[in-house]
Amino acid sequence: MQSQKDGAHDLLQRLEDDLDAFSPAERIIANFILTNRGGIAFETANSIAEKLQVSPVTVGRFSRKMGYRHFKDLKAGLRTAMSGVPWLVGDQMTAFVGAGGGSDRRGGSLELELAGIIEVYALAETPGWKEIVALLAHSHRVHVAGFQTERGVAMTLAHLLQYAREGVTLPDATSGNFHEVLADDDPAGQCLVLVDMRRYSQQCHDLAAAARRRDIPVVMITDKFCDWIRKYTDHVIAVPTEVELFWSSQVALSCAVNLLVNDVIGVLGGEVEKRLERLSDLYQAHSGHVGSPRRKRTEG
Repeated sequence: MQSQKDGAHDLLQRLEDDLDAFSPAERIIANFILTNRGGIAFETANSIAEKLQVSPVTVGRFSRKMGYRHFKDLKAGLRTAMSGVPWLVGDQMTAFVGAGGGSDRRGGSLELELAGIIEVYALAETPGWKEIVALLAHSHRVHVAGFQTERGVAMTLAHLLQYAREGVTLPDATSGNFHEVLADDDPAGQCLVLVDMRRYSQQCHDLAAAARRRDIPVVMITDKFCDWIRKYTDHVIAVPTEVELFWSSQVALSCAVNLLVNDVIGVLGGEVEKRLERLSDLYQAHSGHVGSPRRKRTEG
């Protein structure tokens, strides 16, 4: 008996094998499915029809030709073959937009942000990402600096890393000299992480240049448009930030931060658990959590 997964792979194979036999409109639809596997979960018959300049009836007819009742049924048949795509989220999004749950602009932004998250997860599997994780895990000291509206993302990265390891600082940008980074006697043992997106702060540019002159490894978490950072480092995480809203989106930046911290913890292993236990004891002794009895402070 053929499994659902085998059936889904057979459907993809049929689409590839039958391309030449399809009508021009059918060939356009089949090619779209084959070349947009990462985003098919976010499509509907209407959205495909609009993009391909065919009618929704044609999309439905093509789905029936492939042995499905309609496009939604065909899409369900592909689900198991494309397990890396967040199908449940895709179905929720199309239902949200289709039901008029948000404006066209919000719906488009939602799709762009979800696609950005998928892209970040793909980046996390690359050799360049692993090199950055190694720097964050093994450098004697890690400095994290953020600028403009991205300062919050930098602070999140720094604070999370401080839970995972020692030697993580958030330099004081107001001093103007970044002495925490540039006055250290052991630049080789440092790593500098910058978080910024256009329009880029002059401080960010100058700090990257100064760190490069001192041979301090630089990691840049930024958008797709930062064309100057490659002069100073190859350790660049460039993520999609363009959406149909007033501000550029920081969703993909935050996703990158979460995955970086998770991977650093994976590299450090048991050391992190011991550190978290110490920090938890200290927190419980001096502050405590809701619902947990606070330990009595030892006086003396």
